[in-house]
Amino acid sequence: MMLANEWWAVLQNYSLSIFPVQIIFCLLAAAMLVVFFTQQETIANRVIKGGFVLTFGWIGIVFFLLHGQELPAHNAQAFLFLSLSVLFSVEFFANTYKFKIPRTVWRKTLMMIGFALVMAYPLFGILLGRRASQLIIPGTFPCPTVGLALIFTAAAFPAKKRLLYLITQGLLLLWAIPFPVMIQIPQFGVYEDSIMLLMGLYSLGMLIRSWKLIERVD
Repeated sequence: MMLANEWWAVLQNYSLSIFPVQIIFCLLAAAMLVVFFTQQETIANRVIKGGFVLTFGWIGIVFFLLHGQELPAHNAQAFLFLSLSVLFSVEFFANTYKFKIPRTVWRKTLMMIGFALVMAYPLFGILLGRRASQLIIPGTFPCPTVGLALIFTAAAFPAKKRLLYLITQGLLLLWAIPFPVMIQIPQFGVYEDSIMLLMGLYSLGMLIRSWKLIERVD
């Protein structure tokens, strides 16, 4: 079993090796949010889906295959994130679902809170006493990037052609819900990943709710 200090050492070495890429990718994540709230839906969806192609591809190759070889099951984890990159690549052209700002106030409020929590991942790390090289940043680290994707997909349930959406959502939820509870928090003390867990539960709840609403209409 990998020890917590060994796990954090992998993250530190990765963070130091790629600097300042994590800052650039974090700005990319912030830009995706700005585009989502300010630009036309078609443009916003292109930017967001393209952003996830890049970030998940980076995480699969650079984080897991190049820098995460000491991590347990790193090949399987790399495959998961590369699969997400491919799925978003296919969706970029297929356009079977669209990210939309919710119409209801309560859903819009939850979305805004979710975005704020995910982008605050590094802030929570600082509050937990992490060093700069230990901060987990959206865009180049798996968990906050998954959390960000889950907030978007929670508001994108398609009325038809659901296969691509469900496969993508299934992989995101596979990472978001079991890992923090079983590994990240108890084994490595990554308390920041409580945020991703919350985003996973929120997105799963919205998936179930949307499915039931669609079935009623059908």
